[in-house]
Amino acid sequence: MSRAIAYDLTRLFLGPLSLSPRGIDRVDVALANHFFPDGNSSNLGILPTPWGIRCFNAGMVRRGLDQLHRIWAERIDEGEDPRWEGLVAALRGEVVNHPAPLRRKQLSTAGKARRMWAHLRHTGVAFGQPVAALPHGSIYLNIGQIGLAVPAFHSWLSRRSDVTAAFMLHDTIPLEYPQFVSPSAVQHHARMVRTAVERADLVITTTQHARASILGSMAQMGRADVPVYVRGLPLPEALSQPRSADPALAGRHYFLTCSTVEPRKNHSLLIEVWRRILRRLGSRAPHLVIVGSSGRNAEMILGEIAADPALSRHIHHVSGLSSPALGRLTLGAAAMLCPSHAEGFGLSVLEGNALGVPTIASDIAAHREIADEATRLLPVNDHDAWESAILAHETGELRCTPAIPHAVGEAAYCRDISTFLNHFAESKSQASMTASPHIEIMS
Repeated sequence: MSRAIAYDLTRLFLGPLSLSPRGIDRVDVALANHFFPDGNSSNLGILPTPWGIRCFNAGMVRRGLDQLHRIWAERIDEGEDPRWEGLVAALRGEVVNHPAPLRRKQLSTAGKARRMWAHLRHTGVAFGQPVAALPHGSIYLNIGQIGLAVPAFHSWLSRRSDVTAAFMLHDTIPLEYPQFVSPSAVQHHARMVRTAVERADLVITTTQHARASILGSMAQMGRADVPVYVRGLPLPEALSQPRSADPALAGRHYFLTCSTVEPRKNHSLLIEVWRRILRRLGSRAPHLVIVGSSGRNAEMILGEIAADPALSRHIHHVSGLSSPALGRLTLGAAAMLCPSHAEGFGLSVLEGNALGVPTIASDIAAHREIADEATRLLPVNDHDAWESAILAHETGELRCTPAIPHAVGEAAYCRDISTFLNHFAESKSQASMTASPHIEIMS
C-alpha cells in the first residue's frame, strides 16, 4: 500500500523568482506533478511559513504547480518564445526589426514581488495544518535541497519518528571544489550535508560517483551508515516531445552548450577553442550557442566574448529560452558540448545522447557513468583535442525527436522513486518492530 507523501515545496514555491527552470527545478517539478496529478491526491505539500512548518492539501499544491508552468512557459510552442526568432536570425547572420534580447534581464525586486504575488493569487493563501497532522508512516521527500541549510526547518522530524525522511543530494561539488564557488556556498553546502547527517533516513542521488562523494562527506561529519539510493535523472518531458529541427537553420553550422554560466562549467575552454577556430577559418567558423542563466563570475566570462567582435559574432549567449525552443535548437546542432570541470550527473550529456545529437564531454567521473558509446570524452583542459573534435563535426542534420526509451523518461523515473520510497519505508517499519537494523537498499 502506498504511503502518504509529504512533499517539500520550498524550491517550487520560490520558482517564480527564477526566469526559467534549472535541471534541479525540472526534477523537482516532475516529481511534484507525479505525486499531485490532480487536486484529489492524498499526498500533502510541506512548506516553512511564518507560523511554522505547515502541510497543505493537494488542491492548493496542484494550483501552484499549474501557475508555475505558466510562469516558466514550459508548455508553449517555441514560436511563442520571444528569444527564438532573434537566435535564429543571429545564427543566420541576419538582423530582425526590434528583436527580443537573447538574454533575459535579471528580475528586479519589484518584478520578483509581482511574480510572487501572481503565484500566490492563483494558488490561494491558506493557513495549512501543522506537521503533527501528517498521517502516521508518511514519507517526507525533499528533492529541491533548498531549506536543507536551515536546521530549524527540519527539527520537527525529531518528533515524528514514524515519518521516513528522504533527502536528495545532487553532489558535494562545493565541498570538493571550493575554488569554483564562493566561501558562503561552501558553508551553505556543508550545512545541507549536516542536515542529512542528522535527519535523513535515506539519501537519493543520481550517480555512483555522487554516492561515493556524499558518503565520504557524511562520514567526515560522523555518519557513515546512511542508505543511499542511486537513480539517474530523466530526460525532461519538454525535450522528449515530438518536434523537428527548424528548417530555417538548415545549413547553419552551430554547436550547443547548456549550463549556468560560471567557472565550473568551463566556458573558458570553449572560448579559447573558438578563438583558435576563428583564426583558422575566419568568417567560415561555426557558431556556438551558450544556453543558460548567469551564475557566479558570469560577467567575466561573457565580458570576454563581448570584448572581441569576432567572438561576439560567432558566440551567442541565450538565457530564459523555453524548453520547447531548446529542444528544437538541440536537434539542429552539430554537437552538444559539455566541458565541465565537475558534475554530479551531467544532464546535458543525457539530453544530447537521448536526442541523437553527437556529444563531446569532459572526461570526468560523472560523465563516464552516463555517456553512451557515441559520446566523445576528452581531457577537461586539452584545447587541441577539443578543437580537433569540434572541427570534425560538420553542419548538423535536420533531425526529428527520436523514440525515447521509456526508462529514460520522467514517468519511469518518478515510478522508480515512488516504488523505492514505499519499499524503504515499509522495510524501516518492519525493522523497527523487530529491532533489526537491516534495511535492503536497491539502486
